[in-house]
Amino acid sequence: MENKNGKPAWPVGRYLKYALGEIVLVVIGILIALQINNWNEKRKTDISIKNSLAALKSDLIQDTLLINERLPFINEQYALNESLRARVASTNATVDTLVKIMRFEFNPNWVVQIPYNTNTYNSLNQTGLVEHLSDSLKANIRNFYNIKTALMNRVEKTTTDYQGKVTSYVNNYTFGVTKIHDQGPLIDSLVWNNIDYRHLAATFQGISNFKRILFTETKQELEYSLENSKDLIEQIDNFLLQD
Repeated sequence: MENKNGKPAWPVGRYLKYALGEIVLVVIGILIALQINNWNEKRKTDISIKNSLAALKSDLIQDTLLINERLPFINEQYALNESLRARVASTNATVDTLVKIMRFEFNPNWVVQIPYNTNTYNSLNQTGLVEHLSDSLKANIRNFYNIKTALMNRVEKTTTDYQGKVTSYVNNYTFGVTKIHDQGPLIDSLVWNNIDYRHLAATFQGISNFKRILFTETKQELEYSLENSKDLIEQIDNFLLQD
């Protein structure tokens, strides 16, 4: 078949094959471009995940250092409180024992909670990067911070209750166990003259009980965070070594 210029015309079938080939090439090109784009996006996501996990590991390491610094003091204060309670509970205890402890030895102060860094963990959740982790690592990270938060909230509530006991205590009595609370001999003697021993005993019982609870809960939170931080750091290292 020839066209009007006398040149051979392409058969329809051949033209369709050519057009189809062009379409196939375009589709293949688009698929390759999409695949490259997906690969680049995955690569960026993988880098973001690795950077985030490295930052999370750094946060956990810093937290363990703070915990190791705090735990000895918590244990010391708990043991001191228990020793004072044991002396008052002894069969040899007298009113003078109670007065001596409350006036000169008992320290009703408490410690503020460790300011843990949760920015990286919050970022993992907010950006959705946590969803790209393995199921086990994702679950372990979330469980760790959920339990840790619950323990800290419990400590915060007990601290508030304990502060109320301390406020009631200092409104009635003085104490000289710390330099910052040194009130001088005049005020000290006036406060402790003709005190109500029953009130003093009830005050000691209440405040030492709450201090026991507070330091027990604080110790539990610190020990949980310390032990599980180490486990989580190991899991993060294993995940990063997979690639």
